[in-house]
Amino acid sequence: MDKSLKGLISYLAGYTAEKEAFRFLKKKGYRLECRNFRPKRGSGANELDLIMWDKKTLVFIEVKKRLSFEQGAEVIDTRLQKRLFKGAEAFWASHPHYAQCDCRFDVVLMVDGQAPLHLQNVIEG
Repeated sequence: MDKSLKGLISYLAGYTAEKEAFRFLKKKGYRLECRNFRPKRGSGANELDLIMWDKKTLVFIEVKKRLSFEQGAEVIDTRLQKRLFKGAEAFWASHPHYAQCDCRFDVVLMVDGQAPLHLQNVIEG
């Protein structure tokens, strides 16, 4: 398969998964703050897929779509956690009024044909 076509398919799958995760979380009462926050290039930070409010807690949410929940859970490693935290630091730097808010880091795992799996507080400390 052509590399650019493969990239487009991957992008569309990720975009669709993020939309589904957003709708799922909205039904749970979450409110959107920001989508696809992009830190500066070279910062070592991940793009933050969704930033939402769970009552008074600011939640940084990574969405992963895989063939199984096990494959999705495998990617929640130390490296991803560090990059998500750096993304949050970049968000706080550009939105300092949120720096003192309670926050947490969640992951929503998506698998075709199954309800999303919402993992809360994947980064502690």
